[in-house]
Amino acid sequence: MEKQAEKLYQQGDKQAAVKLLAQKLQQDMSHADWFLQLSGYLTAGGDFEQAEELLVKAKQLFPETQEIDYNLAVIYFEAGKLVESQKMLQNITDSTLVSDVYYLMAQQSLQQKQLPQALMYALTAYDKNPQLEDNSLLVGDICLQLKEFKRAQEYYQKAVKIKPSAMVLFKLALTEMVLGKKSFQQHFAESQRIDPQYFQQHQQQLADIERYLKLQTKEDK
Repeated sequence: MEKQAEKLYQQGDKQAAVKLLAQKLQQDMSHADWFLQLSGYLTAGGDFEQAEELLVKAKQLFPETQEIDYNLAVIYFEAGKLVESQKMLQNITDSTLVSDVYYLMAQQSLQQKQLPQALMYALTAYDKNPQLEDNSLLVGDICLQLKEFKRAQEYYQKAVKIKPSAMVLFKLALTEMVLGKKSFQQHFAESQRIDPQYFQQHQQQLADIERYLKLQTKEDK
């Protein structure tokens, strides 16, 4: 990783970081990690076309670097090119990327509304790397869509242990609310304390769950 560019990016000067890395690559194209770093910045900024062009060039220079294949798969997915994304994933055999590959396959299945298949891939991603918060969170999100609230709670709890963010705490509280757990109030309060703006923006989810609970109560009667 090019440290000066990363420092600029972390400080919020993203345009300067992109410009610096682009200049570096014009002078020296022997660093595969610089290509990956710049493509990551471009992808995060929504510039999928330039990121794709950059990685296609990198693939020509470093054909054995499968991280390039994975990053291309991510770009194609973000750009809505599912077929191209799936093709890139089929090329990847690097064991260090297995969890990432299954995570992206789960995301692809989610986009195609194939929830059981998405859950299978997400669970595999989690099994390969249970220490990654995103893996636990994705399993929880899919279980929530499947209305498997107990299972969703379990994986949100795992995610909270790794990184107690406002988002994870909010989702955990939602499942606890459905399950009748008193701890939901504490977790909603913690979520709001960490990020009041996130909490406010996701009030609709809370209203949706409350409506779901009222409907379930009527059906039980």
